[in-house]
Amino acid sequence: MKNLAKLKKNFDNDGFIVIRKFLSIAEIKQFEKSLLKIYSNITKKKLTYINVHKAVIDAEKNKDFDLLYSCLKKFIVSSPYKKLKKKFSNLSQQIFKKKYKYLNSGMAIGIKGSKRTAYDWHQEQSYYSVKNTIHFQFPIITKARKTNGTMSVLKGSQKAGPINKVKNIKLSKKSINTFLPKNINNLKKIFKEVYINMDLGDVCMFSENIVHKTNKSYSNKVRFVPIIRLQSTALKK
Repeated sequence: MKNLAKLKKNFDNDGFIVIRKFLSIAEIKQFEKSLLKIYSNITKKKLTYINVHKAVIDAEKNKDFDLLYSCLKKFIVSSPYKKLKKKFSNLSQQIFKKKYKYLNSGMAIGIKGSKRTAYDWHQEQSYYSVKNTIHFQFPIITKARKTNGTMSVLKGSQKAGPINKVKNIKLSKKSINTFLPKNINNLKKIFKEVYINMDLGDVCMFSENIVHKTNKSYSNKVRFVPIIRLQSTALKK
């Protein structure tokens, strides 16, 4: 890949980079087919690119949270994730001259009307005992936009370092935890909020220390954004 030095400079300055068209259509299709198959099997419905959005939104409205979580758990260990982690590890090694190992996978999901699945401002490092991690996310099925709750970041906020004084926010037993920095109002004054808009094939790589959040979705199209996390292990010799 060209301009590796520029990518590293932008990452160091901003705390994130968006690499356009890094993933092929075939790679995206593998994720989409896997998601539709798994969600169909678990929900006992024949889900397609068209009706999967309504099915997930209806399940959220009906509080079928355990059903949705079962779909998620199965999907994030499916074969497309396993294939892609090597590609992300190689990219990270080329940019940062370090070796990386797989940490875990996940998926951000933007559901219209849901407060349960949205994170407020936080750093990834708050969620892990391990450090020196790097994080990737990319949209499938639909583009990631402000209207469907795409991630936003406080550009450059990774320079504040790990923030240990946080407030643990959990709206309900089935909701996602947010470790909200107690100094968030000061951070928002210092660092500009930037929305991470991505087309299919685009990938966002971001620092464990950048302050970011998911946003409320106003769209009838669910935002499916797979996540892969890596940890650096040693300097490349």
